[in-house]
Amino acid sequence: MADPFVKGRWIIFVSLLLAMALVLVPLPASAPFELNYLRPDWIALVLIYWILAVPEKVGVPAAFLLSLITDLVVGTPFGFHGLSFVILAALAKSSYQQVRMLEIWQQSILIAMALMIVSGIQLLMMTLMLDRSSNLLQFMKPITSALFWPWVFLVLRFCRRRYL
Repeated sequence: MADPFVKGRWIIFVSLLLAMALVLVPLPASAPFELNYLRPDWIALVLIYWILAVPEKVGVPAAFLLSLITDLVVGTPFGFHGLSFVILAALAKSSYQQVRMLEIWQQSILIAMALMIVSGIQLLMMTLMLDRSSNLLQFMKPITSALFWPWVFLVLRFCRRRYL
């Protein structure tokens, strides 16, 4: 018999792994570089879903661990995603009961606002750590992420109900 602590965690792991794979999928070479700013933040969307759905299994420590793995996979400086994922997880965990009661389009608006905060933190860290000039196109990513939230929500809810 499976340990109740481990039971169902594989679907969380697989969904986060799939989100990382989606982040790594390159755009075609003929596509302009600015299209990268329109790609949704898949890892953040999946992380938010699992925190809202099963906050007892996924929380701030899992977000920090995920941020370190994301830094390794994406190739950013170690700890770059750490602060933003931890703040995102803390926001989601502190308000998960209220967010669960909202309609999906209202959740999309809240997620866009939370991801705007994350984008601001990442923009600040990029400016401070990497000495890159700021690009305000980075604030398009939360908008596209919010547009993809209903689909991510429905697919992961189906997986949670079936396998968790």
